[in-house]
Amino acid sequence: MKKLLSTLAFLFILLTPACRPDLIAELISQMSVRDKVAQLIVAHHYDPDIDSLVVNDHIGGVIVMVSTRAEIDTLLPRLQAESKIPLFTCIDAEWGASMRMKEDFPRHPRAMSIGRSKNADSLAFEIGRLTALELKSLGIAANLAPVADVNTNPNNPVIGTRSFGDNPTMVAELASRYAAGLHSEGIAACAKHFPGHGDTSVDSHKALPVVPHDRARLDSVELLPFRRLIADGVEMVMTAHLSVPALDSTGTPASISKPVNDFLRDSLGFAGVIVTDGMNMKGVTSLFDGSDVPASVAAFEAGADLILAPVSCRAIIDAITAKIEAGEYPVEELDKKVYRVLKLKQKLGIIQI
Repeated sequence: MKKLLSTLAFLFILLTPACRPDLIAELISQMSVRDKVAQLIVAHHYDPDIDSLVVNDHIGGVIVMVSTRAEIDTLLPRLQAESKIPLFTCIDAEWGASMRMKEDFPRHPRAMSIGRSKNADSLAFEIGRLTALELKSLGIAANLAPVADVNTNPNNPVIGTRSFGDNPTMVAELASRYAAGLHSEGIAACAKHFPGHGDTSVDSHKALPVVPHDRARLDSVELLPFRRLIADGVEMVMTAHLSVPALDSTGTPASISKPVNDFLRDSLGFAGVIVTDGMNMKGVTSLFDGSDVPASVAAFEAGADLILAPVSCRAIIDAITAKIEAGEYPVEELDKKVYRVLKLKQKLGIIQI
């Protein structure tokens, strides 16, 4: 009887959460270096090689851009069926699925319209919730929103009405409520564009903007919404193609800056997934003769977990893999990135382990 009780006690301890095997870590241990790197790539859904990238290269995710419901209803299930590890699916749908879908979805108000409404808090939550329902119906797991930028520059050519406003405290509250609306229906949120794109007069799609403010100003304005969203459990933070000398004196864009990524991890305590802004944007590729390959390698080395929307997916996977296999980047750090990505997939129910 004593032996039986001892055995039962041992099994009870083994099956408690603290003692269960880490199945994500076990999965990573069985993957090749190249397959690990591929898990960090989020390709455009319209990439002409998308099926091959999924079947042969085992990329980790797909971002849905301008499309139709009919196309996505066919495409995403097919890609998921083809994928070795289920795909992380995301979209940039700040004001609802209609931002990317050509039909079938209502156009929700932009963030600034929400910020100016009398019931802004409840409206921000409801727009987040309704958007989440739309994305669930499309098979999309994450929204690359909310915009956490404080729009203090009236001449900003790229943020403007995408921001909730020019008051940091209000932006923090409404971005948090929007994210909570997404979370209420099981959709992941992403705070962007870190460390703050609100006070710029240059569009980072076209060139590299500079945010010239000192740390005191950044702390009181630009960074305040990001601190709030991180405290509230946002799953992802998107780094921007912005030069912020107060955080990196070299002027290197935040998306490829190790000091900026380290600041996000160490000073702000963000433990989730760091995703770059689109790696086809001139704000970063212009520094590399227009190529997204060295730009993406630089983002990877700086601290990014997900490389978003590159054009040269296969070449990027090969370049990063070569660096790791040559001993120029520690495989242990790669494993940490893949672990964060797969844990997010697990949290969202994309992978069932």
